[in-house]
Amino acid sequence: MRRLLLIAGLAAALAGCGGGESASPEPETVEGTTTAATQTAQTAEGNAENGKKIFASAGCGSCHTLKDAGSAGTIGPNLDEAKPDLQLAIDRVTNGASPMPAFKDQLSEQEIADVATYVVEASGGGS
Repeated sequence: MRRLLLIAGLAAALAGCGGGESASPEPETVEGTTTAATQTAQTAEGNAENGKKIFASAGCGSCHTLKDAGSAGTIGPNLDEAKPDLQLAIDRVTNGASPMPAFKDQLSEQEIADVATYVVEASGGGS
């Protein structure tokens, strides 16, 4: 009888283990935020060739110096010297930073990713 109870107890314990499946604990809270720029960077892969066209058509060169674009603007940072990384370029194009306007309502997420990729590649940024 004692042996039967032991076997029944072991069987019940094993049944509660999930049959060998493993589970990962879920966090109770999440700290930090996900910005639109971060989401754009994660979902869109930029095309530098298209980004060069957007840089020209959006008037970026009127404010920024970027040798590859043939621009010598002095209102915003000299991008050849600043060498922004992709995350920063996406954030600035999306959200702006005084005096630069935000382009999130004028350009699609893909266009923002394209122009940001172009700026990073053309300036040698991202390091």
